[in-house]
Amino acid sequence: MAFRAQARGWRAGPWLALSRARALGTRAAPAPRAVLPFEAVPRCPGNKWMRVLQIWRQQGSESLHLEMHRTFQELGPIFRYDVGGTHMVHVMLPEDVERLQRVESPQPWRPPLDPWLAYRQHRGHKCGVFLLNGPEWRLNRLKLNPDVLSLQAVQKYIPMVDGVARDFSQALRARVLQNARGSLTLDIRPSILYYTVEASSLALFGERLGLLGPSPSPASLHFLQALEAMLRSTAQLLYLPRGLSRWTSARVWKEHFESWDYIVQYANEAIQRIYQELALGRPQHYSGIVGELLLRADLSPEAVRANCIELTAGSVDTTAYPLWMTLFELARNPDVQHALRQESQGAQAGIAENPQTAVTELPLLRAALKETLRLYPVGISVDRQVGSDVVLQNYHIPAGVLNNFLVETLTHEDVKMVYRFIMMPSTLPLLTFRAIH
Repeated sequence: MAFRAQARGWRAGPWLALSRARALGTRAAPAPRAVLPFEAVPRCPGNKWMRVLQIWRQQGSESLHLEMHRTFQELGPIFRYDVGGTHMVHVMLPEDVERLQRVESPQPWRPPLDPWLAYRQHRGHKCGVFLLNGPEWRLNRLKLNPDVLSLQAVQKYIPMVDGVARDFSQALRARVLQNARGSLTLDIRPSILYYTVEASSLALFGERLGLLGPSPSPASLHFLQALEAMLRSTAQLLYLPRGLSRWTSARVWKEHFESWDYIVQYANEAIQRIYQELALGRPQHYSGIVGELLLRADLSPEAVRANCIELTAGSVDTTAYPLWMTLFELARNPDVQHALRQESQGAQAGIAENPQTAVTELPLLRAALKETLRLYPVGISVDRQVGSDVVLQNYHIPAGVLNNFLVETLTHEDVKMVYRFIMMPSTLPLLTFRAIH
């Protein structure tokens, strides 16, 4: 099945062409040999409290990544940036990121998503790896690795995801063939979102939601709507102090809590079913990540539940949008699309027999996904609080200062990217799918 973009007047940007990436300019003067104090680090102009007011008015920060891009061009590869009471240092050069990683302890401190944290504190729920820091984070991460991130674990749940992907492709092809013109033009985002949630549920809980079928159940649709509402309200509350937003955004907080309540209820019911089935006897086949974690019993049931809830919520948009933009870029680059189709056709028989080989048998596909993540990163920064003093660009950075490692994107005239919770297009590009016989 081929597809092309409906993008009148859009100019195709570079893709799979790292060598053509434009280097970020700087007007900063060469740093002197002597180490300068922290106060000498260039500061981004503007009032820190006016930034808070602007975020509140916009219910997010749509142009944050563009502001950071301009500031790096004006001030150089390092600068200070304050929002309200939060003080940050932004760096962009790979060597500075490497230096920061060297001084980072085995227990890095990351600022938690405050709306997520507020819900757990108010409801008395345990936090998972997305919100933990320190020794507890490291303990949970090490206990999760064997069943979530290790190569052996990935090879176990790849067949599950592969099955969902095949169902998604077949359902889309059926819609294309039902059209008298043999093609279908649509906003593919909702369909990809269905696929992402379906695959995540199966890999985690070993259960299908039926979102790819002709008539999804009301419960499945309610769960999907809760996920979307939770992510939307997170973006609206993320940058505002909790004490302020409780008065200015009470309706958004209500939506956020109600969405999390339903997500937690869904996870609790799924885990309870797994418990009951495990109590009747050890399964003979792999049944998902949660089942493996409960059988291994390295984490408490509460910790398993907390981590799986966060994995459920954190795997939706962060997976859906890169897939969406990969399809968009392939539609604009038919030669790459053709090469990918040839690669997949050549590896089809082997992958059908052993889905685990997809990781090694499709190198061009892996390169395409990596290039999409470079052009359209799911987030614009990685936040860390350094645990010891460090010198960056001849400036002394004291311990405890928050550093943002910015991921720069190329300027594209065809798709304007905005930043809310993750990077996403401001205008929905339509894709036309056409069956290939």
